[in-house]
Amino acid sequence: MSWNQFIGFAILGLTLAQLHSVNSQADVTTCKSPFALVGDKCLLFSNKWLNWYEADRQCRSQSAQLLSVQNVSQLQAINNWMNITNPYTIEFWTSGNKFGNTQNLYFWESTGQQAKYLPWAKGQPQPKEGDCLMLFSPTYGGVVSSDYLLSVRDCAAWATIVCEQVPTNSVQRVCLMPNSFEMAQVQQK
Repeated sequence: MSWNQFIGFAILGLTLAQLHSVNSQADVTTCKSPFALVGDKCLLFSNKWLNWYEADRQCRSQSAQLLSVQNVSQLQAINNWMNITNPYTIEFWTSGNKFGNTQNLYFWESTGQQAKYLPWAKGQPQPKEGDCLMLFSPTYGGVVSSDYLLSVRDCAAWATIVCEQVPTNSVQRVCLMPNSFEMAQVQQK
């Protein structure tokens, strides 16, 4: 064995010894099945037609809440997701409502917070139409628009639903060992 080959094997041996002790970490955001990660939320669409109260109960039965929209980036992510996965859906319930409020202030049932970001559809809000909020995709000449905007509806009306859950954050750790590969996800709280 030549001196160059010996040095090459020595470097290779040291490199492999170092790989043995590598600990790599990556933050991973996941959703429980059958929810899908959409922006910063885990969402699940249901094509069941329910009134607002039944829709809220349906989401809660899956350890989730009806959808809330806090900002423009969330609305864009929802619009993109719905247009890809459910392109012919015209309307669906959100958790927004004005129950017991005479000042026409809307709140997100899912968070208890006042709804500050309210991207209204044309001609909305119409408080006399009801107490609940849905995301509505207007039609133009029989063609469904690709953008959902808020609309006030009677809570007893029927619509499809989108439920949301908070994503699970975990750390993914990879440990390389001489004869195996192990991976573990550690849930962060």
